[in-house]
Amino acid sequence: MRATQATQATRATQAPQPAAKATKTAKAASSDELSSTSAVGLVLAGGAILVIAGQLLRLRLRLRRERRSDADER
Repeated sequence: MRATQATQATRATQAPQPAAKATKTAKAASSDELSSTSAVGLVLAGGAILVIAGQLLRLRLRLRRERRSDADER
């Protein structure tokens, strides 16, 4: 009888461990993923970088054209 109780007690203490491991694994996996807020922030930041890069390219092209027209006038 005691062996049965000891076995049941051991099984009872071992049962939560896989669940605890699954919870830790789920938390680790979710911490590796981006939240939707972070994802939106990254998309907006990427868009802002593209806008700034486009403006810089337009400025560079305009300055290059101005230099060519100044050289043509001389």
